[in-house]
Amino acid sequence: MSAHPDTAFDEAAYLRRYADVRAAVHKGVFSSGRDHFLRCGRAEGRQAWPLDEPVDNGDEDFDEGTYLWLHADVRRAVEEKIWPSGHAHFLKVGKAEGRSIGVQTRETSHAMRDYTRLVRELIATHPDDLALAMAKAIGSQSAEEYYLGGEHQYAMLQRAGLADGQAVYDLACGSGRTAAALARHGWQGSYRGADLIRPLVDYASATKPGFEFFVHRDYSIRAADATLDMVYAWSLFTHLQLEEILLYAADIRRALKPGGVLAFSVLTLDSPAHVDLLLSRALAFKKGERPPHLDTFLARTSVASIFETVLGFKLVEWIEADDTSVIAHGGFGQAVAIYRK
Repeated sequence: MSAHPDTAFDEAAYLRRYADVRAAVHKGVFSSGRDHFLRCGRAEGRQAWPLDEPVDNGDEDFDEGTYLWLHADVRRAVEEKIWPSGHAHFLKVGKAEGRSIGVQTRETSHAMRDYTRLVRELIATHPDDLALAMAKAIGSQSAEEYYLGGEHQYAMLQRAGLADGQAVYDLACGSGRTAAALARHGWQGSYRGADLIRPLVDYASATKPGFEFFVHRDYSIRAADATLDMVYAWSLFTHLQLEEILLYAADIRRALKPGGVLAFSVLTLDSPAHVDLLLSRALAFKKGERPPHLDTFLARTSVASIFETVLGFKLVEWIEADDTSVIAHGGFGQAVAIYRK
């Protein structure tokens, strides 16, 4: 099959498809997958997926790992070689049975729909600088801001009790900003990072060796009961509806060990910067413009109602967005809640 035009090159899909290229990019032999494709891959007949072509087993919303996690009987059948894959089971049997492929598809999830579009637009806008596209996809506007954001997140995790040897779960890991900071500081432990958007996970996997990243499209934590020491979620609950937050939080509690820690950030109108954000969004609505994604503003009392009253978490610390006692240079930027199971 002939290669697709350069303008349709999908960096994340190319690196996912070719492990040898991924390794070469990591070693610095090539600056990017696109660099490899232009210099070697095209002549070798390698395939560069266009941005709008499904790359996941013919069904872009289907994720193998999510499906197997949700259906233990299918997982066992695949392990026993009864089915070659979860996707094969879904196509032959599961779809007719009404099996879930994960609650969050582009038809049902505003987050998946909005961020799939956003990431694709950013990759297309920065075809020669995937790192910048991946930084912007999670809110950093430059490599320096990406680095500094990771440092702030690491400092907050230390405040929450991060230690070597822990099992931590990065919910909405994005392109791996926090994992990069953990690696820089020499943290040693069991790390798992989950996100809805495959190009972000692919980039994190390709650039942060030694860390486990995966796509997970359900309001759940892909971990057994009481196995995690810490779950953290930076800038996730800031973009979800209350019902979605509750679903995630309930399953986080299941997966945490007794005494395990949950840390997360929220937008709160106690912060002048967040009030400005709300006003700018209101102006966009008035003009008939579509914001790139949902922003949710939570009062501290709302957080307490969900996590303390409904779910029984114990508050360890509440840190305001502009509190400089943890993070220099103006604070973390979002309020942070630290809870214990």
